[in-house]
Amino acid sequence: MKPNDILIYIYKKISYIYNFVFGRKSTQKINNIIFSLSLRAKGYNNYGNFKTSGERNFIQSISNDLKLSLDIGANIGKYSELLIKETKSYIYAFEPLNGAFESLNKVVSKYPDRIQAFNIALGDKTIEKNLNFTDEKSEKATFLNEFNKLSFYNDTLNKKTLVNIITLDEFVEKKKLLNKEIDLIKIDTEGYELEVIKGSKKIIENIKPKYIQLEFNVHQLFKNQTMYEFSKHLKKYELFQILPFGNKLLKVNPEKAETNIFHLTNFVYIREDLAHKF
Repeated sequence: MKPNDILIYIYKKISYIYNFVFGRKSTQKINNIIFSLSLRAKGYNNYGNFKTSGERNFIQSISNDLKLSLDIGANIGKYSELLIKETKSYIYAFEPLNGAFESLNKVVSKYPDRIQAFNIALGDKTIEKNLNFTDEKSEKATFLNEFNKLSFYNDTLNKKTLVNIITLDEFVEKKKLLNKEIDLIKIDTEGYELEVIKGSKKIIENIKPKYIQLEFNVHQLFKNQTMYEFSKHLKKYELFQILPFGNKLLKVNPEKAETNIFHLTNFVYIREDLAHKF
């Protein structure tokens, strides 16, 4: 019997025993706990500080590659400050919520030679749109109309503010950045990530950013968006998942069901010519 056949045999036996013991209604609470722990170890429901989320390790691993980075959905500037401390990159940060933008400007004041901040949102078209939020510095501010379905969003305190949205393609053209290399684009826009990607078509095709990090969460469930859909717009990139505490990224297939779990996680699209390094 070949070693691989032995492993398959053992797996089937363990699977049968597990299903026999725990495949009952009375044991589903135990299954939920095991399932939740497993998801967290695989990078889902992955939140906390940058060390526990694995984002610091990721940034440290690519620090020498970064000269110009975009922080889209910067909030109060924690990710931008991480980039400033861990890399030599210059940063363009975008935050539409006024209270959060005021705090972001404090980061700009501390590091005026390293970062510029813009009080706008980025999307797939130039429009004005209501942003839902609960407090002026909320990390959970969202354009999602179904915000009341988000378990972590207190919809009873919901407020709205009308914000300006432009495309990244338009911004880059206005700022005359077309001849510059954009190394990292980080997108954390509470369900508006795909719109940002769609509005970056020229940038992706012509400038070819090295790394595109984005957050994937339950917002995409209500918008019927999958990682498979994201990958249609990023065909020259390989998909990786950031693991908690992990020094290494996990390469994943956007066509697999286990990659499309609507739980908070950070994915990174890495340009094909660089993906072998990971």
